[in-house]
Amino acid sequence: MLKVIKKKAKSINKDLKVLGVTILTSLNNKSLKEIGHTKSVEQLVLKQAGLIKKSGCDGLVCSAQEAKMVRKKYKNLFIVTPGIRLPGDSANDQSRVMTPNDAFKNKVSGIVMGRSLIKGNIKKNTQRLIDHLNK
Repeated sequence: MLKVIKKKAKSINKDLKVLGVTILTSLNNKSLKEIGHTKSVEQLVLKQAGLIKKSGCDGLVCSAQEAKMVRKKYKNLFIVTPGIRLPGDSANDQSRVMTPNDAFKNKVSGIVMGRSLIKGNIKKNTQRLIDHLNK
């Protein structure tokens, strides 16, 4: 499926990047067992990363908690991480979250931030992000 998507994306726009998703950041080992998986989050992320790499995708989406492990094995993949929170912000429904600075220390290529920026005063939250990144 990923190979077909990658091929179709390139036929539409040669510069379009296709990323595969590993494990949602709202899942943890307990929730994986509840839905029938027998492997840990880390094992599944590595398995999915291998399939994504083999498919020819440009990168993947995974938690920043697994990014360092993925980067060690697949050095050139573009890694995007959701579940990014500013220090002190609630994890909400996410199980595997990390601050922007910690995510970048774990070798991510890019981050996805939502709630920490848009909940409350966006201008103040953007300044919080800038201050955090400048530490």
